[in-house]
Amino acid sequence: MDANQQQQRLLSQETEENIHHCNKCGLCMAACPVYKELLVESASPRGKVQLSRHMLEGDLDISPRVKEILSKCLLCGSCVAACPSGVQGDRLFSGFRWRATQRYGVDWKKRLLFQVLARPWAASGSARLGRWARGILGKRLEGGLRAGNLPLDRIPPLNQRPFSAEAPEAVSPEGQPRARVLYFHGCATNYLFADVGRAVVSVLPRMGVEVMIPKNQGCCGVPIFLSGAREESLACVREVVRLFARQDVDAVVVDCATCGSALIKDYPHLLRELKALGQDVSQELLQGAELLAGKTLDVTAFIGNPMHWLPDLPAGAPRLRVTYHDPCHLLKGQGVGILPRKVLASLPNVEFVEMQAPDACCGGGGSFQVEHPEISAAITSKKIQNIQQTSAQAVATGCPGCRITIGAHLDPGVGIRVLHPVELLDLALRGSGAGVP
Repeated sequence: MDANQQQQRLLSQETEENIHHCNKCGLCMAACPVYKELLVESASPRGKVQLSRHMLEGDLDISPRVKEILSKCLLCGSCVAACPSGVQGDRLFSGFRWRATQRYGVDWKKRLLFQVLARPWAASGSARLGRWARGILGKRLEGGLRAGNLPLDRIPPLNQRPFSAEAPEAVSPEGQPRARVLYFHGCATNYLFADVGRAVVSVLPRMGVEVMIPKNQGCCGVPIFLSGAREESLACVREVVRLFARQDVDAVVVDCATCGSALIKDYPHLLRELKALGQDVSQELLQGAELLAGKTLDVTAFIGNPMHWLPDLPAGAPRLRVTYHDPCHLLKGQGVGILPRKVLASLPNVEFVEMQAPDACCGGGGSFQVEHPEISAAITSKKIQNIQQTSAQAVATGCPGCRITIGAHLDPGVGIRVLHPVELLDLALRGSGAGVP
């Protein structure tokens, strides 16, 4: 294919051909959380696939109306998991978001956020500013204010300092050395949930795992490229691949479902597509991304597979009733659902109970809950109801985005906490599983 043909293509040949696998059966509609709220064809994955086909065939332009329709997608992957024909709806819809972004640009607030996320020094500076603003203005800033579906006073406070500032560059294994891993902690652990990072670097060495934590690691780029700004995301992708695509480690461990899905699935696809369309993507970068994809594991998958590596857990602690929410990007994106439950069920201080529809999306979807708050709120309310019906004292989930969304909508008077499974495991290993931090 020559350069002109590359420029004329909307998406790569691989993605374009995938559209024609759709046989319009409608199974995706029963799985799509957005369609189940709106009940209109254009909101369904099937409807969006057909819109995409007409755009590829030149019958339909990427109009503002089409752009709006494409934005009503959580990119949760529910349609992909349900499709018997293998249609990759999430890749298709994010691809057309990219083309819509090229035509209409990015909202200035998003563009500013992308510039910050792509630069670790800017992200750290912004976090310091955010802590200062929250501390000075307090309720005057937050009281009654919302970011779409999120009440600002329910968003967790920023870490006192980034996790990367306190984390050692390496933690030696205890006892028999069994494995060597790199730890990608992502933005949420770095700026919001430092206790998750502390739990990871506490638990893994007890399993005989050497943990290396590269300094100056930044954003994986997911918020940038899923919003359509693919070219801008390349700086993040290149830096992550540079730091983490290494042959001399057994695994790259992540504690964020979305980051893990990006490293495993999105990086290779994004780079292949951009390269096929004539973008400046080297073969070395693509090979590095594929190496990284093959090494990456969610921390619960890493822990849950060789559970016998764990030391004996202290017994006798009061029991904590815990339920589990499947993050879309972990269950549907990586196929990891049994192992987090295996970890939770192994804890002597935990009474594990399943909620109804644990794999249903929480309705967050990153900026979706800001751009479409009514749809998001309707989806979230079902998740909250399912959690409360279990009478659980804590909800475990491996996605910080889900954690923020669920935590912001649980009744604070009920006292249900949202935690990462590795935090509960760390508490059990320390013999302090009776209480939830």
